[in-house]
Amino acid sequence: MRTNHRVAGDSLFDDESLEGAKPGSPLDSDESRALLRQLLAWLYDERELQAENRLDMAIDADMYDGMQWRPEDAAEVEQRGQMPLVFNELAPMIDWMIGTERRSRVDAKVLPRSEDAVKMADIKTKVMKYMSDVNRAVFVRSQAFAESVKSGLSWIDDGVRDDPTKEKLYKTHESWRNVLHDSRAVRSMDLSGCRYVFRWRDIDLDVAQAMFPERARLLEEAAMDYSALATEDESLDGWGGPMASHMAETRAMIRRGGTGSMIAGPGGQSQARRVVRIYECQYRKPEQSRIVESGPFRGSILSEFDPIVQAIMEQDQSLGIVDKVAMRMHVAVFVPGGMLAKGPAPWRHNDFSLTPVWCFRRSRDGAPYGLVRRVRDLQLDLNKRASKANFLINSNQIIAEEGATDDWDNLRDEANRPDGVLIKKRGTELTIRRDSEQVAGQVQMMQYNAAAIQKTGGVADENLGRQTNAVSGEAIKARQLQGSVVTTEPFDNLRLATQLSGSKELSLIEQFVTEEKVIRLVGEKNRIDWQRINQVEVDATGQVRVLDDITASMADFVVSEQDYAGTLRQVMFDSINALAMKVAPELGLRLMTMAFEYSDLPNKDEIANAFRQITGDKDPDQELSEEEVQQQAEQAQQQAEAMEMQRQDAKLALEERQARVREINARASELEVKAQQAMQAGQVTGEQAGAVESEALRARAQAQDEIERLSMQLAQSQGEIARLKAQAAGETERARIDAEAKVRVAQINAGTDTKLANITKRLDALASDFAQAQRTTPIQNQAATEPQQPPQESRV
Repeated sequence: MRTNHRVAGDSLFDDESLEGAKPGSPLDSDESRALLRQLLAWLYDERELQAENRLDMAIDADMYDGMQWRPEDAAEVEQRGQMPLVFNELAPMIDWMIGTERRSRVDAKVLPRSEDAVKMADIKTKVMKYMSDVNRAVFVRSQAFAESVKSGLSWIDDGVRDDPTKEKLYKTHESWRNVLHDSRAVRSMDLSGCRYVFRWRDIDLDVAQAMFPERARLLEEAAMDYSALATEDESLDGWGGPMASHMAETRAMIRRGGTGSMIAGPGGQSQARRVVRIYECQYRKPEQSRIVESGPFRGSILSEFDPIVQAIMEQDQSLGIVDKVAMRMHVAVFVPGGMLAKGPAPWRHNDFSLTPVWCFRRSRDGAPYGLVRRVRDLQLDLNKRASKANFLINSNQIIAEEGATDDWDNLRDEANRPDGVLIKKRGTELTIRRDSEQVAGQVQMMQYNAAAIQKTGGVADENLGRQTNAVSGEAIKARQLQGSVVTTEPFDNLRLATQLSGSKELSLIEQFVTEEKVIRLVGEKNRIDWQRINQVEVDATGQVRVLDDITASMADFVVSEQDYAGTLRQVMFDSINALAMKVAPELGLRLMTMAFEYSDLPNKDEIANAFRQITGDKDPDQELSEEEVQQQAEQAQQQAEAMEMQRQDAKLALEERQARVREINARASELEVKAQQAMQAGQVTGEQAGAVESEALRARAQAQDEIERLSMQLAQSQGEIARLKAQAAGETERARIDAEAKVRVAQINAGTDTKLANITKRLDALASDFAQAQRTTPIQNQAATEPQQPPQESRV
């Protein structure tokens, strides 16, 4: 294009040198035009490939909204004087899915990539919580999930804006009606295999020209009246041709102002609102790139949009950089007539800013579809049968002979009236017939269709709270659980979308939230906490450092809890609570703490923390502070001292019993010596002395066995106490273990004391019997023991 023809009068065929002419825009270069042709080819190709399925998606959305009749079918029914009835059986099923998601919203957290980044990961979790509150992330996800359940696909957009009146980061919902993705990546749930994603906006012309002032003329040429603006595909306007024609007539009526004449300003110029459709394409392009190979930013691409990574790489030369060809994300903004902007994507994560929220995907080609698609035919058939039954109820058949009346129209009208008067000629036959059997058959098929919708969709009457033939509570819970399991896939896909979207948001925070900031966190019961980030501090030596610098490293985003359906979560909550009632109180409190992880109560974290305070447990998800580490060290020292005191007490108790055993041994030895001496002096017999020695030996053996058993039991008790106290999680449980240990040791000592006392009593009885035996004379003893001789006969 020649640029040296600037004013009127210049020759159009002037071929003089172009020196001094105004250079053209880089967006009009051959390279830019080639890129525009490529993007338009991709766009038109995807529109053609996805046209049929996108029409079905639009029909599915209309079905949920109650628009379940084709215009021509509805017109035919209305001509019969009836309303096109809609028994929307699928709407409660979709509402249950939406409500379950909103009752089971999940939380997330940031995990560190190294041990020294634990505290920073906790700070990043708080920053993400703040961004979630500001951007209303939970409502964005709920809106995207609701649309995906109806139509099969929705999108979440995470990006950065330069509006100083708002936060830099934003999270918004993007409808599938404004997005086209690479449909050839059939198996790519996270878009990792997609080459491009298109989306578009209808923007007022003056706003678009303010955004791209250098391309004002191009935007003027691409603009059109809003009332005459067509969609990207006429077949997407509802149900096809008739609906599209109706909408075209509506737009034309708006454009004419409803009076048949165009709204015009001075000079007859149209004053209709002018808009321009602007397209954005995010696409992957192979490029020679420099990628960080090691360090806290491993995997990042060196880019002019990421000065933080460049600065860290300059400071630490030891970090490796590798040059290789990689798929780099690019962004192009254009209208069909020309390019508006293009270049590499500024974000570090090198992925699409749009995250898909799938419901179901077709195995054949990966096309998305929602829960409505599975029951759409049943719903349409139900409405048709309802209309047919209504028509049959309000219609009568007249069977009459020829000439039965002179005015057949009047006869037909009177036959259809509930108070009609029928006049027939004498001698003729006339019968009014109502087809009740067909009405009953249509109603029966309607009931079958309604039941089939529930079976196919997986949401039973028990899930909806309706009364059924399930009487017992367990039967109702079983059917509710079955419905929750059948509908798991959409919730699992939402969990994946939450994971992907959160990872992108975390990367944007680490890249773009660089200024000093104090963020506000609203906790339970509206408690407000404050967190400072990126605080610049100058020490005494004049060195500047940044405290809590969230841009100094990278972390990982994870969903902190399983995205269960509401009913399944409630079943798990009830099951754990029922188990807690059957175990010991201290274990029951721990089980209840676990149960509240599956609770839907808004203050469940506070309740769980209250239980932990009672049991002395710590939150496993929180790192210990310096004060807590010191407190744990002091507690360990106190426990060691307590264990030492218990060992000393046990040792003293053992020594005391050993002294009693030595006393028993001394008494037994004394009895043995006395028995030997008495037998040698003839005071007792050998049998009596042997009995005393045998009993003394047995007492000594029993005392030794008892002291060995006591020593072993005390050692085992001390080991068991040490093991239990090491496993104990709180002071309350450790105190209970100490108390039980004292009782156990006392019981062991008492048992030993009783047995030693019995041995001492036996020795006392033995000594008393032996003394009694010694007081008996030897002759008496001999007379008592020797047999008497018979008397001798005397001789004379």
